Amino acid sequence: MEYQGHTLDDFQVRAVQAVDRGESVLVSAPTGAGKTLIAEYALEKCLNEGKRIIYTAPIKALSNQKFRDFTVTYGDRVGLVTGDVVINPHAQALIMTTEILRNTIFDDPERLSDVQFAIFDEIHFMDDRERGTVWEESIIFAPEHIRVLGLSATVANLNDFASWIRKTRKGKLEVILETGRPVPLKHLLVIHGHGIGNLKDLRRLEDEAGTPAGGHGPGWHRATEPEDRRDDGREPRRVGPHNWRRFLMDHIQKESQLPLIWFIFNRRECEERAQEAMHREFLNASEREIIARLFDEWATKYGVEADKAVVEMRRLVLRGIAFHHAGLLPTLKDIVERIFTAGLIKLIFTTETFALGINMPARTVVFDSMTKFDGIRRNFLLAREYMQMAGRAGRRGMDAVGYVYSNVEWPYVRFGAIDRVIEGEIEPIRSQFNLSYATLLNLWQRLGKNIFKACENSFANFGAPPPPPPSIRSSRRRRKRGKARDEAPHAHTGGSYRGMVDQVKRRLALLERLGYTKERELTPKGQFAKQIYGYEIQVTEFLADGMVSRLSEDQINVLFSAIVFESRKGDWFRPLAKDLLRPYKFKALKIVDDVRALEREFGIQTPTKELDYRMASVIWAWSRGCPFSELEAHSSLSDGDLVRYVRLAIQLERQTVRALTEYPHFVNDPFLAEKIKTAAVRMNRDVVDAEKQLRQG
Repeated sequence: MEYQGHTLDDFQVRAVQAVDRGESVLVSAPTGAGKTLIAEYALEKCLNEGKRIIYTAPIKALSNQKFRDFTVTYGDRVGLVTGDVVINPHAQALIMTTEILRNTIFDDPERLSDVQFAIFDEIHFMDDRERGTVWEESIIFAPEHIRVLGLSATVANLNDFASWIRKTRKGKLEVILETGRPVPLKHLLVIHGHGIGNLKDLRRLEDEAGTPAGGHGPGWHRATEPEDRRDDGREPRRVGPHNWRRFLMDHIQKESQLPLIWFIFNRRECEERAQEAMHREFLNASEREIIARLFDEWATKYGVEADKAVVEMRRLVLRGIAFHHAGLLPTLKDIVERIFTAGLIKLIFTTETFALGINMPARTVVFDSMTKFDGIRRNFLLAREYMQMAGRAGRRGMDAVGYVYSNVEWPYVRFGAIDRVIEGEIEPIRSQFNLSYATLLNLWQRLGKNIFKACENSFANFGAPPPPPPSIRSSRRRRKRGKARDEAPHAHTGGSYRGMVDQVKRRLALLERLGYTKERELTPKGQFAKQIYGYEIQVTEFLADGMVSRLSEDQINVLFSAIVFESRKGDWFRPLAKDLLRPYKFKALKIVDDVRALEREFGIQTPTKELDYRMASVIWAWSRGCPFSELEAHSSLSDGDLVRYVRLAIQLERQTVRALTEYPHFVNDPFLAEKIKTAAVRMNRDVVDAEKQLRQG
């Protein structure tokens, strides 16, 4: 069977046949095996038959890429809805983030009445600690007539996951597992003190006690390039902490194994390594001319040609080198991605975000380290993370093999740890089900006492018969006796049915105490809050207090940014003048502190986020018209982080405006929605305007 000029592999044929039968499909295959082609087939089929389809992705960059790709083929039959961008929202095929799908399921399910398929790209993202619950909620609560097409990297518990979907979604589900790759991978190690070897060589190092330090077994690629020899011509310097990168880069270049994606789990180091490689020349004169023209065209189109970071990246790109991470200006990230896709960048240093869904294959992948910092401690990569990134090596139809090199700091890193990452069993998907206040309000309105069915249907509870849920009334009695906090479970709410039910019960009791529900109904406060996802308590409490009505547009922007912002240790910020903050800062802080105190009293595990005003000076300046290039005087935040947090604040303001439009009587201020809308407009300009960027591109 052929599609789009490709002869489909067996697993792709089985998948599209299931789509033709109108069944749900779950496809698990390695990165680069061709899962996306199945989604494209389903989308084309629905468009040809006059049916609607939704394509969800875990990150906005992937949503934007799919929108651009599909628009080229299908024009205005394709639309895009993310937190930042709304283009053609009533289109036959809608690309959206999974959060938007979940919100639509609760806010306006009628919009989904004629949707045949919902595609979940990277459906294993349900395992994500912070956002995974959104995938689970979408699968559980999407209207029954919608068929699911899930695309997943390899997972250990695929059959259990599929059985849960069958139970939750009803209807037939075809499960397709593909373990082979169209381009096989060769996994190699750069072992300090030795050279390039493999897992067997590393194992032999541990087994051969008494081997002289730096000894080489058969098959070793020794560090004997001319620049690695000592000046006196004696023994070559061993590959170690200081020269292994240069040695490996020389080897890859000599063996014609470019283009190369070099994964480094630190933004600053990505930039430093790219600068260190500036002495290398990867392009001929013709390639350099083409890449300069493309780069300048895109920079001019986006209006960022004079930006300092763009000028610096241009110097690198003209040598076939680039770096890529979340701290980059979004327009610059887009330019780098486009030029890499064109095959003109030969070496890119990047964080793991480059491996998530975006179609950016290379011939070779390098892991600068087999460990990364997870925000708390440094751990070895999961086998699933390794395979997701390693899977970028090997271009279908171009390479006979993909090369993957991993840095091993021998003897401090041992065989067992490396073997678990490269050859170990891929980790199973774990439930992260953790119903937010907004989701609970939506479910309470729809289900009432049957709300505990939501916990019963979760993947965490799958296969475990639930105990009867305790009543909210009995929880109040226990709380009065002072036992609530002692009885709060310590495991994550996704860890057990009993733990989930307990947390749902406590949250519902808190919502009643705060006036969001009354006598099994949502109050006007609850009706408003159910439309705000992520920061519903902060926004609702501030508006209910009346404090937002007393603020100017610029002060509203500072307040909303304080809701979404999370500063990191080491970031520097210029303080905002006290007279510009004092009128509302401490009032807002007290409101949130009071809520958090109640949450502690009620034994709620995941408390409402605290306010963070450290970005106030940046937001005040930006809201009042400061050029983007001058914001560095207010903060050490990277361009990408700055844009991301401003966009998050705008997104929250837009949600608030929509909720106020739907429930205008929640606050006694007929002009508040328009004021917040104007505040968002003041922020959504220049490089922050995501929709403008997408339309330009």
